[in-house]
Amino acid sequence: MLVTLALLLAPAAAPQQPAGEGPSHLGAYLSTVAGLARPVAVAFGPHLERPHALFVATRGAGDSSPPLIQVFGAEADPDRSAPLLGSLGEGWLERPAGLAVSGEGDVFVTDALQRTLWHFPSGGGEPAAAASAPALTTPAGVDVTGSGDGQLVVVADPGAGSVKLFRAGSPSPEPLGEGILVRPRGVCFIDGPAGQTQIAVCDSATHRIHVFQLDGTHVLGFSQLGPHPSLLSGPADLEFADGKLFVADRENHRVQAFHSGASIGELAYRFGVHAIRPGEGAGALHYPAALAVSEDGALLALAEPMDDRVQLFGRAPGAEPVEDPSRAAIGPPAAHFGPDISSSGVYVATVSPESHQIQIHDLRGKEPAKISDVASFGTRFGMYRTPRATWLSSGGQALLAVDEGNSRLTRSALRVRPQEPLNADPELARHLDGVDLGAVTGRPFWPGAVAALAPGTNNELILVTDRATDSVLMLDKDLVPIGTLAGDEETGPIRGVAGLSPATLGVASTILVVDSGGHGARGAPQGRVFEFGPSGAVLRTFGEGILVEPDGVTARENRIWVTDRATDRIERFERQPGGAIEHVGGFGGRGLGPGEFHDPRGILAMDDGRLIVLDHGNHRGQIFDPDHLTLIAGFGGRLYIEPLKSAATWVPLQPKSDRNGDQGR
Repeated sequence: MLVTLALLLAPAAAPQQPAGEGPSHLGAYLSTVAGLARPVAVAFGPHLERPHALFVATRGAGDSSPPLIQVFGAEADPDRSAPLLGSLGEGWLERPAGLAVSGEGDVFVTDALQRTLWHFPSGGGEPAAAASAPALTTPAGVDVTGSGDGQLVVVADPGAGSVKLFRAGSPSPEPLGEGILVRPRGVCFIDGPAGQTQIAVCDSATHRIHVFQLDGTHVLGFSQLGPHPSLLSGPADLEFADGKLFVADRENHRVQAFHSGASIGELAYRFGVHAIRPGEGAGALHYPAALAVSEDGALLALAEPMDDRVQLFGRAPGAEPVEDPSRAAIGPPAAHFGPDISSSGVYVATVSPESHQIQIHDLRGKEPAKISDVASFGTRFGMYRTPRATWLSSGGQALLAVDEGNSRLTRSALRVRPQEPLNADPELARHLDGVDLGAVTGRPFWPGAVAALAPGTNNELILVTDRATDSVLMLDKDLVPIGTLAGDEETGPIRGVAGLSPATLGVASTILVVDSGGHGARGAPQGRVFEFGPSGAVLRTFGEGILVEPDGVTARENRIWVTDRATDRIERFERQPGGAIEHVGGFGGRGLGPGEFHDPRGILAMDDGRLIVLDHGNHRGQIFDPDHLTLIAGFGGRLYIEPLKSAATWVPLQPKSDRNGDQGR
């Protein structure tokens, strides 16, 4: 079933550039295709009689909008609509990640859950798996060039820490970038010196662009983390066109165009600003995740899955865009929260996507107050490149953090003082030790969530999810690997490992692991949650038929809550006598009001029973009384908190020792 679409039109930022009348640039806003179900990839290519149709891969949002590829008749004219021409892939795709269209109209799409590169032939016909596991680990971006025996297809494989080059007629792909790339996401062919074809790759974990020869020789790498011109933050995709390399600078909410050739890496221009108001568009960007440029260089498309839209940009006079001076007076946009949260005592730790740090908040004030930023950007021990998850214990005195960019688990001591007045402390953390996860496992490791059982004891068990293998690594208190959790023959494997949380079953601790892909039929994504015993045995799974794309999980006593990114809901489960877990309801839906969400991620059940949800897409957190399904408070960006104020009454938390004499978890 196709989603309902609306084309939102606005005047172009500048007149379109007549041919042959001075320099021009690509980046003037044209129009928006809205109402898409989480578009994750875009490409231009021939379709029917149109030489530059727009192909959009959508991730879907449940049974009413399954994953598929939609084709639009995009125009470089802001006064003309982009009609829907058709669709393909429904029933075949589960979690599309990358998209490319050849000059002949062949469509290539990667599927991260199926670990497959699909080929949909031009003119219709049955799709075929052009490549799958073990050749691909977690395929992402894809590009194609040439035709027939000269056709080349390249796939970014973040789980393998490399890109895979497929040559026509070759039985296996050629890996490129091993030992250099960490988390490649976008990839494209570019024109190198003397007509050579080269491959450009963006690495989202190290915030760099790399260029390789077709034989795997590393030509160069450029850029690093930062908000300033030419610096990057979480680059998600790139495209070569107009003699330039266009990069979707995702966490800086913009596009940067770099020169190629002898000046490769030198910034030509940039466009786009961070959307400040909820739903703002017309050239304002919100986590652009994928881009494409038409072959004639007249159109650029940007996919923004968090806003369910694709924005189209065209050409305008001048070598670069003219910045809007009034934008600086609006002020900086609100920070996002998440995607992960943990707590112990009256302290909460969150991952900050903008600063690439761990932030510690104290919950005893009028609202959650940040008291420290843990660590700075870097590769040395005690620094983070791309922190992904945290775990607090011992009343906020102990912190675990996993860093995707350095593939590292770090353990720190926090100098918290719950009996003293709330106060900021820039030197709150003292880093104790850590472990290189790739080194101890002997393979590329893609860390996600982290948690601990029985922290601070001789029986401490530390758990880290690995997105490369969809498993959970178990380490002892000395950070020595002792096993993995990955499903069994009866339940099947985990297919998209996400959140992680301890739970209790009687007097024993169990382990909840979110399976964001579930074990449903192809084309019908179905999430679920695994419950493992501490020995690694699967006790049960639950949530099938309820969860679509679950992400975060938390447990307190017999209650379990799960966030669902696809449905923007929080689902509640309860443990029944005998241990079975049943769904007992939930709340939420897309919106800005109390109890409404946009891409909810981290979730946390506090010791006193309150429930904190990181409403990631809405730049805020919401705190609930789950017994009465009422909102207690919201925190975060002012524009996003305003819709909550009439419903919220803040009740400050107190140290646990003030209530019952017991400190920490």
